[in-house]
Amino acid sequence: MKLKTAALASLLMMASLVRAEEAEQWEWTVAPYLWGSDVVLDLSVQDGDGIGGEAEFSDLLDKLDAAFMGRVEGRRDRWGMYLDTIYIDLSDSKSTSVGPGGPLPAVVDTDASLTLKLWEGGAIYQLSAPDAAVRFDLLAGLRNVDLDVQATVMPPGPMMTPLNIKTGPSETDVMIGGRAYGEFTPRWHWTLRGDYSFGGSEGIYNGQASVGYTFGQSGLFSLDVGYRYLRMDLKGSTPMGEQTEVEIEMSGPLVGFIFKF
Repeated sequence: MKLKTAALASLLMMASLVRAEEAEQWEWTVAPYLWGSDVVLDLSVQDGDGIGGEAEFSDLLDKLDAAFMGRVEGRRDRWGMYLDTIYIDLSDSKSTSVGPGGPLPAVVDTDASLTLKLWEGGAIYQLSAPDAAVRFDLLAGLRNVDLDVQATVMPPGPMMTPLNIKTGPSETDVMIGGRAYGEFTPRWHWTLRGDYSFGGSEGIYNGQASVGYTFGQSGLFSLDVGYRYLRMDLKGSTPMGEQTEVEIEMSGPLVGFIFKF
């Protein structure tokens, strides 16, 4: 009888240990996204000798393009970590108005290209209880922006020389933000996120809202759709040492396929 009681107690203890270990295991999320982003690029060149002063190139790029996004997140109890990346590469040609103050005509033809790599990584801390109806996460980390902008200005006059502008600021920011999420039903969920980064750049604002549907008996997969807005202000310089300011706005719908294990 004592032997059976001891064996039962041992089994109960082992079961509790297994449950504790399972509760402490890492939960992982892998989320590739496609972002149908409208990209607007404004570029200004300060004290440009080749321009003859300051020139404003508004809406140098203004088009819809697809940007790849990927996110990996690991969570254990209240703490977690994540890595997020965006890559976009596009070009455009258009007639652009140039501000007064230089020898260039009021309207010139421009060819512009933009390559953007955005890396973000940091820590996650869950502020609310794990079983709360609406849960809140605090996000903190670093954000790196690697931007390559090239523009060729083609004056209409046959005697005027084309002007090449190239600026490639690469900056690292400190990022802070928050995230709220919950479920409408066991299958349907929603997420809101906002953050701001500063330090190397002049400021980067990011906001995102999405809803998703979980499918599969184990809830391993889900499909999320939503909207994202991103704005960044960066300073750089041309190869000739002229100071530049770049403002980029990206906004549009996104869709992602989420794996959880």
